[in-house]
Amino acid sequence: MKLNIKNPDNCYRPAPFWSWNDKLSCEELRRQIRLMHDAGLGGFFMHARGGLLTEYLSQEWIDCVEAAIDEAEKLGMDAWLYDENGWPSGFGGGLVNGLGEEYQQKYLRCKNVTVSEAGSMERVIGYYEPETLAPLGKEFPAGHAEAVCCYWEVNPFYVDNLDPKVVDEFLRGTHQYYYDTLPPRLREHLRGIFTDEPQLSRNGIPWSFTLPEIYGIEYPGCDLLAELPKLFLPHQDAAAVRIRYYRLCGKRFNDVFMKRIREWCDAHNWQLTGHHVLEETCE
Repeated sequence: MKLNIKNPDNCYRPAPFWSWNDKLSCEELRRQIRLMHDAGLGGFFMHARGGLLTEYLSQEWIDCVEAAIDEAEKLGMDAWLYDENGWPSGFGGGLVNGLGEEYQQKYLRCKNVTVSEAGSMERVIGYYEPETLAPLGKEFPAGHAEAVCCYWEVNPFYVDNLDPKVVDEFLRGTHQYYYDTLPPRLREHLRGIFTDEPQLSRNGIPWSFTLPEIYGIEYPGCDLLAELPKLFLPHQDAAAVRIRYYRLCGKRFNDVFMKRIREWCDAHNWQLTGHHVLEETCE
């Protein structure tokens, strides 16, 4: 296809993040789209941002989305959805993490505790012998003055993207909701949807209730719960355990989040675009 430099197709024109950060008005949205068209933009991403006064995913919100897609269609512009109210993507504007701890993001922790401290420990995964890191059970071991404890902490403001049911709930409340709610004509004009910085953890080692079973399937003969402190502490097997664990987390995130969403988009004829968090060094 020959490129017309003076009047390029939309795929060669900018399509900016368009911040929806006020009380929305269908007519004002249409006016701004016409201005974007006059400026030569090829499309836009409807991006909920801080300051939004219209309730996210409410009927009023859907009315505004419909008006924006309709105006884009009239002007021959591309309309794109954005899959979250802010970012990182995955929490459905609070709907998904609002379902409780099972759906919320978790961090794996490890520390030495004394018998007197053990009574105040919450969310314990297991105790381990301080020298050998051998597992001692989920209760503080009798006869020990000190033990290594592995446990999890919760971030109630985000979600566990390693758990299929969590991602399914995000899809149900966001992608499928848009698909079921928007009129077919407007839905078909959508180019697709942007996912923004979905992530596992920015505050330590990620944890998910799904990992122990999957670890045993991925690495037959290995017991994740028996190996956990080796993710933190020196041990002859530490390097192998860490390689297995992080490889599994990466694979699990790809399969459970990215692949699941891509397959939904493929099935519904929407393009999926976006980016991950902390891509600067790929380390």
